[in-house]
Amino acid sequence: MRPSESLCPSFRHDLFRNYVDPKIERARMGIFAPKQLPVYMVRLTLDDIMSLSPKFWDMHTDPIICLDGAATTLLTIQYNLAAGTLGAFVSERDDILALVKDIIDFRTIGQFCLTELEHGLDAFNLETTAVLLDDGRFELHTPHPGAAKFMPPTTPVLGRPCFAVVFAQLLAKGICQGIRPFVVCLNDGFKMCPGISARILPQRGNSAPVNHCLTTFDRVILPSSALLGDMIISGPPRLHFLSSIWRVAVGTLALTSIAIPGLAIASHIALQYSLRRLVRGNDGDIIPIFNFRTQQTPILTTIAQAFVLRAFHQQAVRHFVDDGLSPFVQHGIATCFKAVVVRDTLGSHSTLSERCGAQGLFGYNRLIVHHDEMRGVAIAEGDVLVLSIRLATELLLEKYSLPPPENFSSLLALHEDGLLTKYKSVTTNDGGHRSAKFGSHVMPHCERIVRAIGYRMAYDAAVSAKVPQGLIDLFVCNVVKADLGWMSLPHVEKWVAEMEVEPYVASPIISKAPLG
Repeated sequence: MRPSESLCPSFRHDLFRNYVDPKIERARMGIFAPKQLPVYMVRLTLDDIMSLSPKFWDMHTDPIICLDGAATTLLTIQYNLAAGTLGAFVSERDDILALVKDIIDFRTIGQFCLTELEHGLDAFNLETTAVLLDDGRFELHTPHPGAAKFMPPTTPVLGRPCFAVVFAQLLAKGICQGIRPFVVCLNDGFKMCPGISARILPQRGNSAPVNHCLTTFDRVILPSSALLGDMIISGPPRLHFLSSIWRVAVGTLALTSIAIPGLAIASHIALQYSLRRLVRGNDGDIIPIFNFRTQQTPILTTIAQAFVLRAFHQQAVRHFVDDGLSPFVQHGIATCFKAVVVRDTLGSHSTLSERCGAQGLFGYNRLIVHHDEMRGVAIAEGDVLVLSIRLATELLLEKYSLPPPENFSSLLALHEDGLLTKYKSVTTNDGGHRSAKFGSHVMPHCERIVRAIGYRMAYDAAVSAKVPQGLIDLFVCNVVKADLGWMSLPHVEKWVAEMEVEPYVASPIISKAPLG
């Protein structure tokens, strides 16, 4: 029995109660209240968060994390983005250490305000400003509606103060000193702080509702201590910016990890439904619908994915925390993991929901909710497609390489090598990665390339972890099915020749010679 099982009753709601009951919404932040944390996750410490300890990763793969996607969103913002970012400054700032302790203990709510309504993946171009005043304080301002901070739930809840890491252009005497993080008190738990506004966005899709907001600042005066880090930075501004948002890269792997228990839960739901749902055949016999191959295949495939991708996750984490690897390689592995897990999970949840008929469409049966929440994961902490384009381009340009296959002759390793070889020639011979040909012939295949690498990594991890061979084979079959042309087309003429029937074929249709 997992310690988190004792919390499961907290997630069981009246079936016919409004699924977005405001009382549930207000309670979400309280689900992981301090008194419950020791029961659930043995309570993370600052060291767990900063060192990315096993406890940190275990939190993201505990099955209870799937029971309420909104609570999970708030939890990972609180620990990874807010406490994780602020934790880098505790050795220099006693006031930050005190704030981080309050965030970890949920006495204070932590938020992370990076992206804007008009600046998501290009957050380096964000437009929120923090102007250095003559007395050393800062004026934080949103210059226009498109620069509003987008998504973080910043409205007052639970009577607990909310502090956020807010990213803004630091302007000193009219000169931009780069995108810098500031610690800002947004509200006191009851009302927003002067000059700060938060508008709640409409609920998104079928996922558990979070109070996503548009947050703006109207010439808010911040103390000089609000700036995190030094006033003057050394080195390229972009690299400094990337280092200041390093917890986003952690989130790429951590948030995607939620899919692993999600696959297990989805396959369990679909299997139990298929075993209990009975139909009567023409011969009068009553049988469960699981007897039909159309039910068996998607359920077994999802089970295989759950086992194999769990092994992949464990291996990806080991690489991600390996100080001997460059950050580019670590982030590349996280991207491969996300590309594989997100796409496979979305496909499996959609199929299993359909195989449960009309009942699979209702949120209370969880399948369709899991699917929609994974759509959010696909975008959160880096859009999986854009991450794949960046990684594939850098690999094709040979800026660095990812860990090689453990078995170069495996089918998935050959697939990976074949795609890299094919598109590398286009990249190097036809004008490079800035050319129109690259945009037309390579970019549309970047995610396919990254997934091929990820599938090979998953296979290697599963073999190393001694996942049952039948599940590995089923996983590989599902991957092969997605790219049958590449797997078989290059060998078609060879295979036909090996059948040795040419002397017996006299059909005129195979020749260009005129009839008669």
